[in-house]
Formats: sequence, C-alpha cells, structure tokens
Amino acid sequence: MNRLAASMLLLVLSQPAWAQDEAERERIRTERARIEAAFAEQEKACYSRFAVNDCIDEARARRRAGLADLRRQEVSLNDQERKRKADQRLREAEERQAEQARRQQAAPAPAPAPVAPRAARPAPRPQQAAPRQPDAPPAPDTRENLRRHQERLEEAQERKGRVEQRAAERNKPSRPLPVPP
Repeated sequence: MNRLAASMLLLVLSQPAWAQDEAERERIRTERARIEAAFAEQEKACYSRFAVNDCIDEARARRRAGLADLRRQEVSLNDQERKRKADQRLREAEERQAEQARRQQAAPAPAPAPVAPRAARPAPRPQQAAPRQPDAPPAPDTRENLRRHQERLEEAQERKGRVEQRAAERNKPSRPLPVPP
C-alpha cells in the first residue's frame, strides 16, 4: 500500500462517520471527473484514427466500467448512511420511550375508582341490539305546509295552461309518440 493511500485510510478512520461519508463522496466525485476527462481525451484522440467508431466504442466501454464501479461504491455508501440514520432514529425512539416510562414512574398513580357492591350495580345490558328504527320525520306545521302545497299546485297548473296556450297559438299540432310494440 502506498503512503498516500495509507495516510488517506488513516485520515478517514479517525473521523466521525458523517465526515468519512463526505470524504468518500468527494473522492468519488473527483474520480468521476477524472474518468470523464480521460474519456473526453480518448474521444478526441479517436477522431484522428481511421476506425473512429471502434475507438470511441472502446473508450465508452472503459468509461462505463469505471463509472459502474464508482456507482457501486456510491450505492454502498448510501446504504451505510441509510442504516446509520435508521439506527439513530431507533435509538432516539428508545430514549423517548425510556423518558416517558421514567415520567410515568415518577408521577403518582391515580387512585382506582371504588367498586360498587354487586347488589348496587345496574343489571348488564343484553348483548343483542334492537333493530334500528328509521328516523321519524319531524312533525310539520300541517296548515302552513298544506297552504304552500296548494299554492305550488296552482302555480304549476297556471304554468301548464300557459304552455298549452302558446303551443296552440303556434298552430303546431303535436303528434303523440308511437306506441311501443
């Protein structure tokens, strides 16, 4: 292992997890930029050759392989971060539950309600429920409702008469609909 890699590994191991992740992400970004720059250089060199397409295809394959490896590293990093955050949330939830349990133990327990003797208790209700009755309509003011109803009937009759009169004035005899077979 070369000195640079060893010192980088030592630096990464001495930092907290979030700092390690950020350093690793920065390394991946740098490596990705290096791969893209190398591809651009190779692509430019391919245009000076006779078999341009084959050369570009090979350069793309190298780029794809390098980026795929970086993507696997990035996915692994994301997975570790996700697990770390889930563990943190779990610890926080456990701490809240422990705090709540401490509060409940510290608070005085409410006195239980006195139980009435069996003879003084009301009889238990039967478990079978009676069928539900439909709601009865509210008692209407019958005189007022009848008067309004009569007015509406009279208005409807007047409207019907006006419509029939207009139809007769137009002198358009209307034919009845045919009787269905």
